[in-house]
Amino acid sequence: MTHETPFQNLNLTMLPFDERTCVYNNEIFLCDNFNEPIENCDLSANQQIHDFISSPYPFKLQFSLAIFCLDGYMRVRLNLNECKIQRNCLQIIPSESIGQCLEISPDCRIAIIAFANSYLISENNPQSALILRKFLIHNSLIELSSSEMHEIIDIYLLMRKKINQPHGIFTREILDKYIQIIYYNICQLMAPYIERQDTEHASRKKQIFDRFIELLKQHYTTERSIGFYADQLCLTPKYLSQVVRIFSGRHAGEWIRDYVILEAKALLKSGQYNVQQVSDMLNFANQSFFGVYFKKAVGCSPSAYQNS
Repeated sequence: MTHETPFQNLNLTMLPFDERTCVYNNEIFLCDNFNEPIENCDLSANQQIHDFISSPYPFKLQFSLAIFCLDGYMRVRLNLNECKIQRNCLQIIPSESIGQCLEISPDCRIAIIAFANSYLISENNPQSALILRKFLIHNSLIELSSSEMHEIIDIYLLMRKKINQPHGIFTREILDKYIQIIYYNICQLMAPYIERQDTEHASRKKQIFDRFIELLKQHYTTERSIGFYADQLCLTPKYLSQVVRIFSGRHAGEWIRDYVILEAKALLKSGQYNVQQVSDMLNFANQSFFGVYFKKAVGCSPSAYQNS
C-alpha cells in the first residue's frame, strides 16, 4: 500500500523560466514581477513568477530562498507557521523548509533569489554565520527601511544584468561577490535583533542568579540542596547550576557550601558555642556529619579550627 506525500520536493531545476527569470549554472535563480501586474489572487493559471510560490499545494524546498517585498503583501505558511510578507520585508526560507503561498495581493511587487545551499551561510566568517543561524532559530522575516531595501534591489539588478550578459571567465566570481554583499548586508540588519535577544536572555539569567543569592541568604542554614533552590525558582537543578556558573564562574553548590562554612567559622570562633551546638544550629544530622562537611571544605576539623 502506498501513501501520497503531503508535499512535493522542489529543486532549482524545476523552477519556471521566462523573460523575468534568469539562471546561472543551475546554482542561482533570480526572478521578479516588477513589470507585470497581478490581476487577481487566483494565481493557479499564472505562468509568471508566481507559478512555484503560489501552488495550491505545500512544497519542500531543496534550495534556499530570499523573497524581497517592495509593495503589497504575501501570506505564506512555512513549517506550519503562517506569516505575512509586507512592503520592505525580507523573508529568508532555508532549504528543507515546507512552504505554501496562501495569498498575494494585487499590488504585490517582489524579487526572489534562490540559490544552492552553499551560498546561504558563509563559513569563512564565523561571526556572520552565528548571527544568521541564531536569527533563523526564531525568525525568518526581517523588516528593512526603504533605503536598505533599495540598496539590496540595486545589487539584485546588477546580478540580473551580469547573468544576462555573455558569460566571461570571471562571471562566477563576480556573482559570488554580489551574493556576499547581500549576505553581509542581511547579517548586518540581523545583528541588532540578535543583540537584543542575547541581552534579554542575559537579563533573564542575571535575574535568576540574583534571586538564587537572595534565597541562599535566607535559607543556607537550613537548606544545602541545589534542588531546594531550583524548586523555589521553578527551574531544574541542572539549569540553575548552568546559570550560576555562567554569571559567577562558580557552581551553585560552591556558593551554598561557602555560605554554610562562613557561618560555621563565625559561630565556632565566637566562643559561645561548642561544635555540637554549631552543628545543631546549622541543621546537620549529627556532629559527625558536620565534621566531615567542614573538614572537606576547610581542611581541618571544626574543633581544630576552633582551637587554632
